[in-house]
Amino acid sequence: VSRLPDKHSLAFAVRIESISGVSSLVQRTIARLRLKKIFSGVFMKVTPQTIKTLRIVEPYVTWGFPNLKSVCELILKRGQAKGKNKIIPLTVNTLVIEEHLGKFGVICLEDLIYEIAFPGKNFQVISAFLRAFQLSVAPHATKNRVGSLKELGSPGYGGE
Repeated sequence: VSRLPDKHSLAFAVRIESISGVSSLVQRTIARLRLKKIFSGVFMKVTPQTIKTLRIVEPYVTWGFPNLKSVCELILKRGQAKGKNKIIPLTVNTLVIEEHLGKFGVICLEDLIYEIAFPGKNFQVISAFLRAFQLSVAPHATKNRVGSLKELGSPGYGGE
């Protein structure tokens, strides 16, 4: 039985492993989470269903609960939107946000950050508007002294 954490409503999941040769269930789940590439991350609303989903892909994904500062920095630094078959960086208050999310009361970058950090009823739509975050990892972090790949963080729940 998956028990939900008491005070957390937002999780951030990051794919850390390749999924070649795994079951189709794991492949479909990773695709549904929009974690197509290694070191891509997405925000998720914490529900019993999402906890079950994360348990399915636990060996390939690490996740935790971000604070407001982390959410803000991530969206400002690496936030990109999907719009009209092109990728739009969310570095400035573009009209794209109001154009796509205006009907949900989100008209600027601050509104978007607030809606992600404190998930409400429109979280799914707003989260889908954002592309998966492509995180960068220092080249030396993935290799140990001998030069072979080392474990990149522990899979499963990663804490705060």
